[in-house]
Amino acid sequence: MAGSSAQRAQRDPQSQPRPLVHTSARYTRTAPRQARSARSLDLILDAAERLLHVRGVVETSTVDVAADAGVSVGRLYYWFPDKDAVVQAVLNRAASRLSALWVDVIIDDDSLSLTDQISGVLPAIGQFFRQHQGSLAVLQRGPVDGSDPGGPLRVLFVDLMAKTIELRVAGLAPRERDQAADTVVRIVIAMLVPYVRADHAHANLYLDEAGSVVSAYLQRRYPGAHDPFWTIADGPIRTSRRPRTAAKESRRVHAVLASPE
Repeated sequence: MAGSSAQRAQRDPQSQPRPLVHTSARYTRTAPRQARSARSLDLILDAAERLLHVRGVVETSTVDVAADAGVSVGRLYYWFPDKDAVVQAVLNRAASRLSALWVDVIIDDDSLSLTDQISGVLPAIGQFFRQHQGSLAVLQRGPVDGSDPGGPLRVLFVDLMAKTIELRVAGLAPRERDQAADTVVRIVIAMLVPYVRADHAHANLYLDEAGSVVSAYLQRRYPGAHDPFWTIADGPIRTSRRPRTAAKESRRVHAVLASPE
C-alpha cells in the first residue's frame, strides 16, 4: 500500500532513533478532533505532569490522574490504554515544546562564544522545566528495571545541545560532540532539580550555579580564540580543538537547528 512505510514510521517511535518533534496524540487511542476534546486531553496531561513531579512514576495511577484532572476514569481511558501511555504522552508533549523553544532562544550572533550561547539558553530551559516538573522528575529518575520513559526526551535534549555545540566548535567528530552534549545535559538536569523545587527568592542561585559549572566545563574543553589559555605553554590541561572563527560560527545556526539529523 502506498505510504504504508511512512505511516508505520510515524506510529513507531523506535523507527526514528533521534526524533526532534513529537505530538502527544501519538500515544493516545485517537487524535482530538474538537477544541473541547483537546482541552480535555491537556487537562489529563497537565495533571499527570504535576503528579509525576510530586509522586513519581511508580506511585502515580490513572485514577489519581483522572481525579486531579477533574475527569472521569472512563474519559482518561478513552484517550489512553494504560498509565504508560499517559506518561509517554506527557514526555512526548514536553519534547515537542522543548524543541520549539530551543529554536526560539538560540541567538544568531557571531560574537557569542559557546559558553555565552549556552549560558543564554539556560534561563529559558530553567523556566521550561519549572512548567514541566514531572518531565524533569522522569529525566532525573533515569532507567529503572529496564523501563526508561524519559529516554526519548533525554535523546532530544542531547541532540539539541549537540547541535548548539557543533555551531560554535569547528570540526567536531560526532562522538566527541555527543559526549560533550551528554555531559552538559547531565549537569543541567542534576542542577535543575533543586532549582524547580526552590522558592523564587533562591531559585536563581541554583540557575547561576548551573551556568557557572557548564561554562567552566565548556570553557576549559573549548577555549575561545582569545582565551589566555592559549598563551600558557605548560598548562596542566590541554585541548585538541581550536574554536571556530566568528564568521563560520554564525553561518549555519538556524539551518543546523532546523535539520532533522
